[in-house]
Amino acid sequence: MEFIKPGSLQIDFVGKRKPFVVVSVILVTAAIIIVFVKQISGTINWGIDFAGGTVIDMEFDKEIKAAEVRKIVTDLGYKKNVIQRSGLGSTDGKAQYIIRVERIAILDKVDADKLNAGLEKNFGKRLQRFDFDEDSGDQFDLRFTEEVKEKEIRAVLSSLAGEIGKKELKNVTLKRQGKQEQFRFLVLTTGVATQMEKAMKEKFPDANPHLRKVEFVGPQVGKKLRTDGILAMIYAIAGILAYVAFRFNFQFAPGAVLALAHDSIITIGVFALFGLEFNLTFVAAILTVIGYSVNDTIVVYDRIRENMARIRSQSLETVVNSSLNEVLNRTILTSVTTILALMGLLILGFGEIKDFAIAMALGVVIGTYSSIYVASTTTIYLGDLTKRLKA
Repeated sequence: MEFIKPGSLQIDFVGKRKPFVVVSVILVTAAIIIVFVKQISGTINWGIDFAGGTVIDMEFDKEIKAAEVRKIVTDLGYKKNVIQRSGLGSTDGKAQYIIRVERIAILDKVDADKLNAGLEKNFGKRLQRFDFDEDSGDQFDLRFTEEVKEKEIRAVLSSLAGEIGKKELKNVTLKRQGKQEQFRFLVLTTGVATQMEKAMKEKFPDANPHLRKVEFVGPQVGKKLRTDGILAMIYAIAGILAYVAFRFNFQFAPGAVLALAHDSIITIGVFALFGLEFNLTFVAAILTVIGYSVNDTIVVYDRIRENMARIRSQSLETVVNSSLNEVLNRTILTSVTTILALMGLLILGFGEIKDFAIAMALGVVIGTYSSIYVASTTTIYLGDLTKRLKA
């Protein structure tokens, strides 16, 4: 299929490269500034994968509005939450929601510090140690210097429940740990999912709310996943640099790498600007965009290399311009068919699927542009630089 017949159209891509280089520099700089400002202000929308938190899949036997579910979750103290309808609708009268909160337990570090202060005030020097791990915040460890009755521990925790704002401390499970003379207790509190299910059952008893699935990622694990995601993109770009340098030569490789960095940075900047969620699905989308972009760039480079050998008498600018026009039909067809495939996900998708489609669609457009005005332009500049150095 050919929308543009060979030789019928000659666009002067190379002649217009300077204004587009300026545009690219402005876009990349703006994207970096946006990400930096958002990171400093703490407003980047890190997903559960990177920030840590709990994902709860809850089903109701009757129709429940998302606003009602959100109100219960917010009233429980989870101010930052995402409530998503699971599926496109139910024909059997049931409702299913994905509930995301940035907590993996009832207690967080701030709550633990308040609790520790309250325990020290009540038990004094008898409290030897208070251990709390934020990654498993449903429990904490108490160690005493002398025997303390379970009844006394429960009474103190119950009295502190109001001060901390955690009524779940009034009904905890105590487990004796270690040897008898160690005076050590493990205190277990209610989990986020259990707390939420209980609240839903109290509010909607006729809907029979029940948990279908619960997943959580601890804060430390989230930070590691975030680092690994960044490294994955760096490794991908480094691998592509080595491949292009081997497949062509070092005159071509920097242009490919600049194009990939250009596409990734602008896509990340758009996500940061509009508050879209950064998660592992986004990393997958970026890596897919990198693969798409380098494929497009390799096709352009391959034609440039062929024409450099075929029409040696022409300048590099003329060769590049002819090559871009020759592959223009293929570039348009590939980009349009990819966008059409993504339209279904953009229109009908929701949550992470829709965010993936947005990143991909944006990456396809930017990747097509960068193959023409970033990768090819860099190759021309490096070619000119090589000639000057040889002269």
